[in-house]
Amino acid sequence: MSEGPLLVVRPVPVLRQFWLVGGIHSAGIALFVGFLALVVLKFGADAVTGSSGDTNLPFALAWAATASGVAFLALWAFHYKAFVRDRGATTYTIYADRIEAARDGSARPSLTVPLDRVVDVHSTAGPLLRPVGLATITVVADQPTGRSGPKGRLWVPFPNVPEPDEVCALIRSLIPASRRSA
Repeated sequence: MSEGPLLVVRPVPVLRQFWLVGGIHSAGIALFVGFLALVVLKFGADAVTGSSGDTNLPFALAWAATASGVAFLALWAFHYKAFVRDRGATTYTIYADRIEAARDGSARPSLTVPLDRVVDVHSTAGPLLRPVGLATITVVADQPTGRSGPKGRLWVPFPNVPEPDEVCALIRSLIPASRRSA
């Protein structure tokens, strides 16, 4: 293990990600939950009451809309936690031999990538991150070998990194020369 960190990076939460991606994910999943609730409640009510036609449809629609609304709010809160709170409380620490991702207040890192397994690093910035100067840095590393030999590659993303070109250059300089991809 190395002495001290070479660089500590704090990802920056972007509210546009939460509003757009969180909204689309939450709405899509909530609509699916509402439709599933509608089908189950309608057929269930028809089976229990022995009626047919649209007699139980208002009952099923009301409860399906309620289920959809509750699912949307729960997913919206989950996406807020993932895109805003957790990102703001995370640090990426680059050491001479590893990269660690940890949440504030945590005694241990939640993710460690040993640099002796890293093959490549690159950054991508889409339309939500590019205007604010952020990017997602993806570290490509070999998985540890098991009893059956090498298992393949892992792509480990570090989202919302400020100054991504400098961070990528630092990580590339720490990758052993024998491991670098062409």
